[in-house]
Formats: sequence, C-alpha cells, structure tokens
Amino acid sequence: MSTVWSNWSGWVKAWPKEILTPESEDALARIVGEAAGPVRVAGRGHSFTAIVPSDDVLLSLEKMSGVTGHDANAQTARIAAGTTIRDLGPMLHDKGLALANQGDIDRQALAGAVGTGTHGTGGKLGSLSAAVQSFRLVTASGEVLDCNRNENADVYDAGRVSFGSLGVMSEIEMQLRPSYALEEGGGRMALSEALAKAPEMRDANRHFEFFWFPFADDVLVKTLNETDQPAKPRRRAPDGEVSRGDRIMQRACDAARFAPPLRGPIQRFMTRNAGERYAPGQAGKARWSFDAFPSDRNVRFNEMEYAVPAESGPDCIAEVGEYMKKCGVNFLFPLEFRYVAADDAWLSPFHERDSVTISVHQYHRQPYAELFKGAEEIFARYQGRPHWGKLHTLGEAELRNLYPRWEDFQQVRRRLDPNGKFLNPHLRRLFGENA
Repeated sequence: MSTVWSNWSGWVKAWPKEILTPESEDALARIVGEAAGPVRVAGRGHSFTAIVPSDDVLLSLEKMSGVTGHDANAQTARIAAGTTIRDLGPMLHDKGLALANQGDIDRQALAGAVGTGTHGTGGKLGSLSAAVQSFRLVTASGEVLDCNRNENADVYDAGRVSFGSLGVMSEIEMQLRPSYALEEGGGRMALSEALAKAPEMRDANRHFEFFWFPFADDVLVKTLNETDQPAKPRRRAPDGEVSRGDRIMQRACDAARFAPPLRGPIQRFMTRNAGERYAPGQAGKARWSFDAFPSDRNVRFNEMEYAVPAESGPDCIAEVGEYMKKCGVNFLFPLEFRYVAADDAWLSPFHERDSVTISVHQYHRQPYAELFKGAEEIFARYQGRPHWGKLHTLGEAELRNLYPRWEDFQQVRRRLDPNGKFLNPHLRRLFGENA
C-alpha cells in the first residue's frame, strides 16, 4: 500500500508509490534519471496548492541539508536545497552572515521557499528568489546543470521561481549580508490611517506590514528596523509545540465556526487585546534577524495570496475586506498586507513590478472555496499574480497574460523536460499540458 503524504493544513494529500530521501546529489540524480514520473519534491508541506502530489516518486531532500561553503568577502553561501530556513539562520550567523530578508514562517525548505517565490516584507527588499546567485539543477535525464547569470542563463532566469517544474534544485547559492539585529515595533492603528499612510510607513521602516480583522476598525501594525542594541536570545519552541496564544486562537476559531455571529465580536476583541506584542508604546526587543522574523504559527489554515501593483495595494485590501464582511461566509483569520520589491525572475509574482501582497486565510476545519472565490475576483481586477504555493484557480490562459516571459519559460521547461516527468495534474493545468 502506498504511503500517505499530507501537507501542513491537511487538505492536500498524495499516495506515491515511493517516498525517497537521497543523501547526496549523485543519489538524487540517479533517482530522477531512472524514474518514470511524475517526480515531485515534498519540501516541508507548507504549500497549500496541489503542487507536490505524485502517484509515482515523491522526494524529500531533508537529508541534503547544511551550508556547503561560503565566501565571507562576497557575502554568499552555498546551501543544500533541503535546509530549512529555521536551521539556516543559526548556521549563517556562526559565519557572521544572514539572509537579507525572510518571511514570518521559517519551517520551509530553502528550495521550496525559493521555488515558489516566498517573501517577507520591505519596500526595498525582494523575495528569497531575488537573492539567488546560482543553483545546481538535476534535470529529467539525471544531468546536473550549474545555473547563474553567465552559465545556463535562461535556466537561471526561469528556474529561480519554477516550483520544481524544470527539475530538482540540489544546491542554492544565496546573496547574504553581515549578521544584524532587528527591533520590533508596532501597535494598533485606525484602518483609514493605515491605508492612507502605508507608502509613508513602508519608506520609514525596513519592514512594515499590518494585519486586519475585517470586522474591526483598527489594524495591527508590525515594524522591524535595524538596531545597534544588544540582541537578546529568543527561546524558540520545538516545531509544533502549541503556545498559549495558539490555544486562544484555536478556541476562538472553533467558537466562531459553531456560532458564526460571534466572528465580528471576536475579531474586534482580538484587535483590542492583541497582547503586549502590539501594545502601543511597548518597548521593542532587539533580536538577531533570524530570531526576529519568525512567528510560530501552529493553528492550521489554508491561504490565498496575490501580489498586486504596490500603488494599488491599499485600495485592493479595502475592497477585499469589505467583501469579506458582506459575503456571509464565516471566517476569523485576519488579512495580511506586505510590500515586496520588484525582481527579474520570469515567473516571480514580483517580476518587474513593486508589489503589495494580500493574504486571505481560512481555518483548516472550515471550507475555503467560497470565501476565496470572491477575493480572487477582486484580485483579478487589480492584475493580481498568485503566490505559487498558495491557493488560486488560474490556468494557462490567465497566467500567460500576467507574465511577460511566460512563453520563454515554457520553451525552457519543454526543452529540459520534454516528456513532462516533473508535471503532476496541478502543473499540467497551470501549463496547459494535456495528460
């Protein structure tokens, strides 16, 4: 009987014939070259789309982990593709280096985060994919390619955001920076003020974002800025350990699920009582960047996220929030608003466009399709591009109109994988390929 694989939220499952965990690039290349396909890589399961499932070979790169080399002068490091972002931070810090930016979830494997265009926030800061200097790619034939701006340059441009459709990344070279500390600030702010001042706050802070429970009139603002203050250690709970805050959020989600009229009062209560982390005037704590970015989220959800032009972000989130209040669908999680700088990866949601990303969440014990459908219709009016690891319904016809280099990407993909070894049903739909 096949082993069952499930993503983090529990909504995506697969029954592959084999789940294999190669320990070296040679072993990985042999497996890929010999497999009939589809061959997919599981990462850590933090994609909400059906990007992973295979009924043949599913790969885990968890045994291919660690920093394989670094250049202190160039501030770069070569990193095994299965390394989690959580593990990577201390490894780099020991060498005096750090990622320039990252998101608030750090459980992902680096290759999965890069391959889907995962990001943090910051008006002048790009996604993780934008920091990739080079990578090694195992192709369908088992050949290994070195890809950078000078060697296999078209594969480099296509492959930085390719969600495993060109091959399997085995090693990634990242552009880094010297270790640095960040101090967190923030507080409650009227929604109208946050929308009006969003560009100003983006420019005044290294990192700026806000969370909005649509039934509340205020938002929760979070900022991170560099500081010379001594960094304080942070105790990170073991992965999956449920905190007091997690228990409160879960109980609130379950209460609203069974009594929908409670969703508005609970959202307003949670905004007013967000805890000392968001209390106005609360002194920030200086932490090393790899400790400052993450939030340990253990209440499971499904998520949709779209990137819209930066100048349209405030109007778009206001419209999405108004829709969510009026649509009648039960929900509790807040919307999230973040800035991301433009880059040049062909299928990056931020390709040649400074962007605002807007995330819609739904508790994992509740259906999401109806809620997300209305939000997606609004994102479409703003020329939104979907996060490749988060839920959306777009296919080839819509996607080619959103990405100027779509056909260039397709040509590279078909050349490297002419028989579709890396395509599962989800990817075939995205690329308009018949089974």
